[in-house]
Amino acid sequence: MAGKGRRFVERTWRLRMVGLALGFFCVASVFLQQQRGAVLWSLLVFHGFIWPHVARRAAHACVVPYRGERFNLMIDAAMGGFWVVAMRFNLLPCVLILVMLSMDNIAAGGLRLFLRGVAAHLLGLAIGWLTLGFVVEPETRMATIVACLPFLIVYPIALGWSTYRISRKLAEQTRTLEGLSRTDGLTGLLNRRQWEILLADEFERCRATRYASSLLLFDLDHFKVVNDTRGHQAGDAVLCAFAMLLREHFRVSDCIGRYGGEEFGIVLPGATLAEARSVAERFVATVREKNKEAGGQCPCTVSVGVAQCDESMMDHAAWLKLADASLYRAKMTGRDRVVTA
Repeated sequence: MAGKGRRFVERTWRLRMVGLALGFFCVASVFLQQQRGAVLWSLLVFHGFIWPHVARRAAHACVVPYRGERFNLMIDAAMGGFWVVAMRFNLLPCVLILVMLSMDNIAAGGLRLFLRGVAAHLLGLAIGWLTLGFVVEPETRMATIVACLPFLIVYPIALGWSTYRISRKLAEQTRTLEGLSRTDGLTGLLNRRQWEILLADEFERCRATRYASSLLLFDLDHFKVVNDTRGHQAGDAVLCAFAMLLREHFRVSDCIGRYGGEEFGIVLPGATLAEARSVAERFVATVREKNKEAGGQCPCTVSVGVAQCDESMMDHAAWLKLADASLYRAKMTGRDRVVTA
């Protein structure tokens, strides 16, 4: 929790500078009409132009800046209540200030912070009443209306722009998280869950349209030897290199995923069994040549099981089981080969 909320502090600081500077002119226009004394003017100048920077430093000095900034928002709300009494309830600037402060609280903390802000408003009203007395002069003159217009126009735009930037960042983070939830953390290929979802979708399309699609399952031969002799980091490097070979060899439209461990799967939409076997054999030959290279990143050969979607299959699991059986036969009959169902 320590240090949490520093960006929140900076964002609120910028909005506070704009809001309080604009609010200063609203209150000042009323004070000029009412000929208020030096003490209130000094407090108004401090709150309008100095307090934003004091609040920023105070929030950053807290162990948890986020909590410090929320406390600052309550001070703002209390001061808003105080200015309402100081302006003798001049209608337009009083309503405008209270509404803008409430917008801040809702944007920063939702309903709970809004209700706390209302309580802080009431506290500020009480302090103002006790120190300044209770005088009501609600009429708003034209000069005050004009002074309030910049606040009424500029601050909502600034708050809306800040909210928009936050929503953009959240959307980007959401897309990033969605991408991470679909991909394997090591190889960057589809993870098993997402790959099986796409496999099931392709199975349903095949059943509905009666066109051919084929499934390939790959297993790196003797991969355990790499892990045992070179270490797991070397094993991870081999898996990444193999994933790169898959990307280079197969189409973008082919669904490539890491099925588990050193096993990978590819769905070839529209490919017959013969076409899938031909593609797989070319890939096996490519991996075999890479294996012969001195210092190659992929020192393993690969076994492949191939199965075509069939109308007799009940679900995609049956398709996967058939390809897995073919892969098992490829492993049992010498590895470094392709076996079709």
